[in-house]
Amino acid sequence: MTIVPAVPAADSGRIVSLTPGVLDLPGFLELARKLSDGALYLRPETFGLDAETGQPDEVPAHLARYQGQAGELRVAFASAGHGLLHFWEQAAAWYQEWLDSEDAGLPGGESYEDMRAAEREQSRLADEVAQVIVADAEFRACPAAPRRRRRAELLIPEGTDSRVAWEATDRAVKLAEELAEDAYRPVKDQLDELAAELLASPGWLQSRSPAGRKEAAGQFLSSRAEGFCPPRVIREELYRRAQDLSKNRGGSGLFLPAPLMTE
Repeated sequence: MTIVPAVPAADSGRIVSLTPGVLDLPGFLELARKLSDGALYLRPETFGLDAETGQPDEVPAHLARYQGQAGELRVAFASAGHGLLHFWEQAAAWYQEWLDSEDAGLPGGESYEDMRAAEREQSRLADEVAQVIVADAEFRACPAAPRRRRRAELLIPEGTDSRVAWEATDRAVKLAEELAEDAYRPVKDQLDELAAELLASPGWLQSRSPAGRKEAAGQFLSSRAEGFCPPRVIREELYRRAQDLSKNRGGSGLFLPAPLMTE
């Protein structure tokens, strides 16, 4: 078990923020090595250079010596499996003082605190949209992440900011993977009982081919796991157990024995 010295704040959705006072950069990178999904997000804020063109901007004379240097560093990663976003950031003292000064500002007159508030609002909206996406039955029934992502994109409300839409889609896909894993965890220990139920289900009884009965097994499992498409290995295992159980009862594996007729 890896201990992370922070927890998601109640108002920050699925975000964990780690400060340099709690964990230094080498420690954060070690966490990323152990927990991340393989991607590390890195963005330095370069002081005194236009973010789009890279050309020098006007800076206060007393800070001219810092022009072109990184004043702030942000690093982030997403946890593999459950998709929590972990952030670490640190600003140089001179850069923070500049941000806090009366002259500090961002393009368009936006203050540093305004930018932070906008980021929090973006995260909140993305979480709301992600919850709507995950509640969609067709999205839950998608068998793989690429198909879920395509379905999620269709569920984004018209007019949603592109950054919110991207983040919401990403969150929804990762959340669906987590919820599906939770839903199917207890199923693995109930396959024998479920096989007996599957044999009596309409989908199984109405199918006459292996392909049809495998599909019936998948739909049967989905109905018991909050609508999430089952992992292929679990569906195949349930199908095989149902086949074996049918044979043990005297069936052919594809057909259940007809009930005895009594006068």
